[in-house]
Amino acid sequence: MMVQQEIAASELSSIVPVPRQAQHEYLDPLDTIWIRAMERMGIRVVFSSSAYADYDGKGTLAIGTTRILDSDDCVAQIVLHEICHWLVEGKESAGEVNWGVVNTSLRDLAREYASLRLQAALAAPLGLRRFLANTTDHRAYYDALPEDPFAASDDGSAELAKVALERVTESPWAPALADALSATQTIVATTAPSASPPSLYCLYDPPAAEG
Repeated sequence: MMVQQEIAASELSSIVPVPRQAQHEYLDPLDTIWIRAMERMGIRVVFSSSAYADYDGKGTLAIGTTRILDSDDCVAQIVLHEICHWLVEGKESAGEVNWGVVNTSLRDLAREYASLRLQAALAAPLGLRRFLANTTDHRAYYDALPEDPFAASDDGSAELAKVALERVTESPWAPALADALSATQTIVATTAPSASPPSLYCLYDPPAAEG
């Protein structure tokens, strides 16, 4: 442990300002948590000006820079959604582009909906269901989900989501996913009382045990 020596007042007055070079980089706490969570799962996260979220099937997830994201987008939500896709498709889908999901047609719509159901189910117990809500064109589906995200429906997505939930405690997702969700709740719960609309932090819903 380095001990900083005290400097006498006369010495302080003789210090001349000099150009300074930054030796560290500030990162948003939630960005740090979720990027590290993906690293623990074996996936590298990079930022790109040409994609909202794009997984290359080779271990790299590209996320859009702030310039192309909406004001209510955040790395935590985007990464969580990608993890949910991965969980729905299974471990081996890490070797396929975008987890093997085609989002340019309706072919995999039920699988998209299953990811949304899982996302809501993972976030809700921590009061994060609205804070970590999906921000794509499928937001209407996410918002329309009942209190129980696994409630039966005609699209078959509930069954897919239930199977995906069983994988949450398996490698490579555990324990990194649970750790990231828990750390996110800590930060959001601490920040929410200081937030004012339209901040996302105003969407935190304290679980009943904390209320």
